[in-house]
Amino acid sequence: MTTAVGSVDVETAIEKLYQDGYTVIEGLLPPGELEELRTAMESQFERQLTAPYDPGDGPSHADDEEIDKYIRQMYSTAPASELDRILRLVRYNRARNYDTPWPVPIENVLKNFLPRPEIEGHGSTVYVSSVAPTLPIYARLLEDPLLLRLARSVLGDDCVLSDMTFNSIGPHTDNGAWHVDVPLGQLPEPLPETPLTLQCIWMVDDFTCENGATRIVPHSHKSLRKPTWKSGKMEDEVAVTGPAGSMAIWFSSLWHKPGQNITDTPRRATLCYFCRSWVKPYSDLRPLISQEQAKKMSPTLRYLLGFSSNAIVRNDGQA
Repeated sequence: MTTAVGSVDVETAIEKLYQDGYTVIEGLLPPGELEELRTAMESQFERQLTAPYDPGDGPSHADDEEIDKYIRQMYSTAPASELDRILRLVRYNRARNYDTPWPVPIENVLKNFLPRPEIEGHGSTVYVSSVAPTLPIYARLLEDPLLLRLARSVLGDDCVLSDMTFNSIGPHTDNGAWHVDVPLGQLPEPLPETPLTLQCIWMVDDFTCENGATRIVPHSHKSLRKPTWKSGKMEDEVAVTGPAGSMAIWFSSLWHKPGQNITDTPRRATLCYFCRSWVKPYSDLRPLISQEQAKKMSPTLRYLLGFSSNAIVRNDGQA
């Protein structure tokens, strides 16, 4: 079997990934595809800022004050209106689930079950989570041969998409907090040695030390520990830099955070998050995809999105 995809030696990339916890591969998206992606993303960012998802509210509960306090502590740079929307989403989703409470304190609830602010950085940083890849350019990113080869080499040939996200780190915003990704943040230490999830970052703009390139601590995935949720500088941290069109990929157990953007322009990226087939994905994107859209997708893309790769019903449920 060939070890190359295009001009990239896959085995060398995987070796660096396991050794350092991350790798960067340049020159994967040509200018035309980058411009197509930027246009699509800007439309989504504008919608997030002007008409965010807000399906309604639900009944109040005794633990709402505790939930609200937790959200405001975790996401201190999100605007008050955005934090209010998140609490409404918590109540809305709880009502849809027959007012079923969580059996653990809010800080121990799996992040998959919680909405998160999509606007931070005091209003200038924007996220769009749960992106359904219904446009050809989105499918192009997820079905990139090199990305799939790397993800499957680490997580198995049956790995699936956990989530697809756009982010725009706003100008003049501070560092984010050090973290590992879902579900590792909820697991006790030592963290599993077996990789459960893998993050892929498509650099839509140049990633530089000045414009908010992600900061990572090389080799930190080998510690099997979680960092303290804070934004301070780490002794061995480095910026993940590269020209627009590059792809960065890292183990989700690698310590990382959004970098400080001291420029006058945003730093944009598309995140494709993969997990093993037996790990609960961060988002279930299937309800966002129509039957007509699904039929037009390739079998590979449908599988990544959860079609034929999700739990099934084995009986009609009749007594």
